[in-house]
Amino acid sequence: MNTGFRSNRQKRRLMAEINVVPYIDVTLVLLIIFMVTAPIVQQAVTVALPQTPEVIDNNPSTVDAEQPVPFVITVTSNGSYKTSEDPFVVLSTKELGSLVAEVVARSQMNAQQPIYIQGDRAAPYGKVIHLFTVLKVNGVDNVSLMTEPEVEGES
Repeated sequence: MNTGFRSNRQKRRLMAEINVVPYIDVTLVLLIIFMVTAPIVQQAVTVALPQTPEVIDNNPSTVDAEQPVPFVITVTSNGSYKTSEDPFVVLSTKELGSLVAEVVARSQMNAQQPIYIQGDRAAPYGKVIHLFTVLKVNGVDNVSLMTEPEVEGES
């Protein structure tokens, strides 16, 4: 006799398993997104900008005296080098080896001393990056590139 209802034998059993196909699809899409964006993120240059101590009054005794004075190397617009120790002495590319040796010695004597490289806007970009990489390869870990904040209205 067929009453239009299914008998107990014909009922489908409920499936108690989780359908993981949508989760796998979402995971694969996220994996592809991360694979595409990872090389873009790795190309960024990390720059540690110098921090100035917060001075409440003009008394110089409140400034931390243990903080070492940074050693600044300047790449001029014509591609020559100057240091903060002797700002009037201009070093050529031929004298770069002695400058690197001096900076490496300073870094070995005081690993906490910051070394900053500042390049003129018209300086050859390759010279600034070459100096940065030569110092890093020779074991100077505390070397950074100096920038100045952009002033609104300037371009």
